[in-house]
Parts: sequence; structure tokens; C-alpha cells
Amino acid sequence: MNLLDYLKPWDFSVIFVLSFLLLGWFYTKGLADIKKSQRNAKTYWQALSFYIGLISIYAVSHTYLDYLAQYMFWVHRFQHLVLHHLAPLLMVLGGIEICAKGLPTWWPKWTILPLVIKWPSERLYRLIQHPIVAPFLFVGLIYLWLIPDIHFAAMLSQTLYYVMNWSMLLDGFLFWWLVLGPDWHGEAKGFKTRIIMMLVVVIPQQLLGAYLTLTDSVIYDVYDVCGRAWPISPLVDQIYGGIVTWIPASMMSVLGLVLVLRRRLNFQKRVGYKND
Repeated sequence: MNLLDYLKPWDFSVIFVLSFLLLGWFYTKGLADIKKSQRNAKTYWQALSFYIGLISIYAVSHTYLDYLAQYMFWVHRFQHLVLHHLAPLLMVLGGIEICAKGLPTWWPKWTILPLVIKWPSERLYRLIQHPIVAPFLFVGLIYLWLIPDIHFAAMLSQTLYYVMNWSMLLDGFLFWWLVLGPDWHGEAKGFKTRIIMMLVVVIPQQLLGAYLTLTDSVIYDVYDVCGRAWPISPLVDQIYGGIVTWIPASMMSVLGLVLVLRRRLNFQKRVGYKND
């Protein structure tokens, strides 16, 4: 296969493509509006971060890589690393809230939705964004979808497979939005909470990755049932998947910790300059 074959959609989805294009267009339009109102605004690195995150979601969800993720455990773990860690983090850092500025005037506003929809949605959002619930949900979803019986069912059901991937992506956005979204600029309130949240999510991921890497038995036999895309032993496939879960995922969480510290230091510097 050549490079173009890998870039072709494995399972073409009109809804996915339209969502991808609309999100990119809303962000681009919102960014243009910001540049008009703030001509000195430096948004290059911010825009680069957002677009890399958006393209990476497309790459692991709508190309031949999505096929490989269904027939190779380590590729599946890489797919979830992007969907749950890398892409949401990059897009939050890139200012995903800018998309709201690019929405057309006819786009439905949250404020006009009926109370029967708004009230339960807002209560649910507050619950899953609670500083205690969010990190456990972040790690819990990783463990949930790697429970052998649940993983077996998800890889054999197209509907459940999509539910798995979209839940990981959505939870990734919610978690990184809570930790590094624009509502927190680095002020003291919430700083310690965010540090604890990042520490809470690192250790369970390391333990899970180490277990998958070091165990002597094959845990996920669904890939034997379906057949692997490449000739590789089941145990080696599982070891590679464990390493992806262990090292890169943990590094992303450590990066989040560094970004929390950096934002706090930048805030202290700004406050210090104002006081001087």
C-alpha cells in the first residue's frame, strides 16, 4: 500500500466529514473575527495547535488507520491515545471556544433551548466536571473499555465501537477543558485542585500500561477471532499496546501537569508586573 491508500476513508461517514469541516470553518471564521477586532493578537501557535488536533482526530477516525485499530491492539491503543489525550489537549490549548465566535447568526443558541433540555444537561455537566468526578471518569473510561468482555463486545459491534471512540473523545475534551480551559487563567483558586487531578490520572494509567506490558498471558483474544491486519504474535501486539498505554499516555498527563504549573507561573508574573 502507498501513502494515499492509508489516507483514504475506510468507512466513509458523511456526518463525520461534515462535522469535521464545520468545526474547522467555525474556528477559522472565529479566528478571523478576533484578528479584525484585535489586530495585534498573536494567534499563530494557537491556531496551529487547534488544527493539528483536529486533523489528528480525522487521521485516526476516518482513514485506513481506523481499520488497523480494529484489527491490531497496539494501533487501537494509539487511536485512543490521540482521541482521549493528544487531540483534545491540543484543541483546548488552541482555543476551541473560538468556534463559538464563528457560528452563523441562525445557529440555535443554548439560551433559547427549552428548560426540559437545559436543566438536566446543565446538572449533568456540573456533575461530570466536578474536580473529584472528572479525573476518575477520565481514567475510568480507559479501564472500562479495556475490560476483556466489554472490549470483546466493542470490537465486534460497529455501534458499540463508535460509542467507545466517541465517549473517549468527548471525555477527553471535558477533562482537558476543566484543567486548562479559559475559565482558569492560573489564579490561586483551583491551582492545587488541578495539580491533584493530574497526579490522580497519571498513576492508574501507569499501572494499567505496566500490567498490559509485563503480563505473560494474552488478555484480548478478540484480535485472534477477527484476525490481525499484520503478521504479529498476540503477545507482542499486547506488549506494544501496553507500552502505548504506559509511556506516551503517562507523558501526556505529565505534560498537562507542566502546563498547569506554567499557567500558574505566568499568572504570578502578570500579577507581579501590575503590582510593580
